Amino acid sequence: MKDTKSYRIYLLIILAVISFFKILFTATSPLSLFSEETQYWLWSQNMDWNYYSKPLMVAVYNYIFTGIFGNTGVAVRLSAVLFSAGTAWIVFELGQKMFSEAKIGFWAALMLVVMPYFHLASFFHTTDSSLLFFWALSFYWLWMATETQKTSHWIYAGLASAMGMLSKNTMVLAIPLIFLYLLLTDAKQLKQKGFYLFCLVFGLSFIPILVWNFQNDFVTFRHVGTLGGVEGESKPFDPGESIKYISEYAGGQLAIISAFFIPFLFMSIRRMVKLKERQLLFILLPAVLVWALFFMISIFKRVEVNWPAFAYVNLSLAMAYVLHLASASWRKYAIYATAISGILLVLIMKPAVLDTVGFKKVLRPDKDPLARLAGYHELGERVDTLIDSLQIGPHFIFSDSYHIASELAFYVEGNPQTYTINLGRRKNQFDLWPGIGQFENQAYTGIFVQWNTTERPEVGKGFDRLLHKETQYASYRGDTVRVFSIEVYENLHHIEEVKTTSY
Repeated sequence: MKDTKSYRIYLLIILAVISFFKILFTATSPLSLFSEETQYWLWSQNMDWNYYSKPLMVAVYNYIFTGIFGNTGVAVRLSAVLFSAGTAWIVFELGQKMFSEAKIGFWAALMLVVMPYFHLASFFHTTDSSLLFFWALSFYWLWMATETQKTSHWIYAGLASAMGMLSKNTMVLAIPLIFLYLLLTDAKQLKQKGFYLFCLVFGLSFIPILVWNFQNDFVTFRHVGTLGGVEGESKPFDPGESIKYISEYAGGQLAIISAFFIPFLFMSIRRMVKLKERQLLFILLPAVLVWALFFMISIFKRVEVNWPAFAYVNLSLAMAYVLHLASASWRKYAIYATAISGILLVLIMKPAVLDTVGFKKVLRPDKDPLARLAGYHELGERVDTLIDSLQIGPHFIFSDSYHIASELAFYVEGNPQTYTINLGRRKNQFDLWPGIGQFENQAYTGIFVQWNTTERPEVGKGFDRLLHKETQYASYRGDTVRVFSIEVYENLHHIEEVKTTSY
């Protein structure tokens, strides 16, 4: 107990320090919010029971924190920081419950916080931020439930899973995963009420999702089906493309858990296969099966690197367990691996030091993932300046991209509702809200913003005339990484948009 208390104190201090520096980075960085972050923030300004691609809770978290702290970058990301600290804490608690050893839980938490996928989910407020927390919490209570068979633990697991489901739909995979675990380890529990009570409580979260989708042509299911390759137009199978997708997927999955930890992953899988320890099976079964599911999808289409990462939350527990049993040299290696992983994450977020030694030749600024965060704050300020200098009266801001529209809603003064038009894109949340048709023939000025400077004659035809056009540049690490076109048009009549069934 004394060791457990000490490790809790150490972990609390470490998580507090990490959280402080993440908040400080957001407060002082010239980079803007990620466009998915501003999209979910905009949802919170239009509260609903569900949204085009995700359930409601990501908007609720934004609504709460920005309601308290204002519409700032720190307020948007604060929930991600808190959820990540909570996730690491749950992993620690589960580790010491599963293995009766606080040190295992402590090392698992430390390894988790330096894994690249967890760093991203804990830094940027996306649906993964809360999903990881509730996935970890669900499996904490599922472990307790399967070990003690207490009804209360099954209910707690159901509640945690329900919150996870309302954070991101992939939480639904918890049901077949725990079913399979019980089938392999203790099938008699499937004849008892606990598992089914868990499913019943979990199932309550489906109600708002199903009702909303019934009212909105099941767009979420169509969207998810398109991403999974079971909805929409199918393409002929291309072996070359398939190999490319598989390679990207396999390499990406190894990278997001940190290449330095791969030996411990293989050691834990080998031990599970050899000794069939239920703790390792409980930890590794979800990760392996979810990995396999998305591997199958990657045969036919590109899989985003973060899609299966939610199932990796407890992987560090398996790694820390085999590390605890390993030789002193492996434990020494683990210290260096964890430290190096953490240092690399810091340098990637602050690459100025690396650029001085030629990092631009390794990773060009325009290929750097963080370049996607450059320029939106300045873009919003420029739109504000134009509205003032051109003395624009009644107006609306729109784009052909939900990314740009969401960013401008956040960074333009007063946080105006923005709009998107369809010039050949798939559907998105903006299509479920009132569009620019409400401004037709009412002497409204339209401010159209797009990536690059491509001529869009269909936009100009919808107005009386073009008042102003200019190019805005976004810079990152000393280079121009993106170009925006800002066009101001007078008096909207009607823009003929593309009709699409693409989700």
